Amino acid sequence: LTCPKDALAVMVDIFHEYASKDGNAHSLNKGEFKEMINAQEDPGSKLRSPNYKEGIQKLMIDLDSDKSGEIDFSEYMTFLASLAVVCNEYLLESMKGCQKPCK
Repeated sequence: LTCPKDALAVMVDIFHEYASKDGNAHSLNKGEFKEMINAQEDPGSKLRSPNYKEGIQKLMIDLDSDKSGEIDFSEYMTFLASLAVVCNEYLLESMKGCQKPCK
């Protein structure tokens, strides 16, 4: 990615790629959401725990602010914003003690 608009385009494209799989192209149902999360996960990730399925279910319930049973685009963007905050906090923590940004 070379600029912020490229990152935004990727976020929008990913949502619509998965939302359009089961009819309603304006929201992600449980299956689409799970498929999207699984596809975007790093294959070498240690994040998958024994409670992974329950975690995905809880995440979907927490994100579904209008209780429609699906994740609409606004709810998806709330998820991405929250994920960005967590990633930033991790980066800042990992940079403690460095004179310049660690790579």
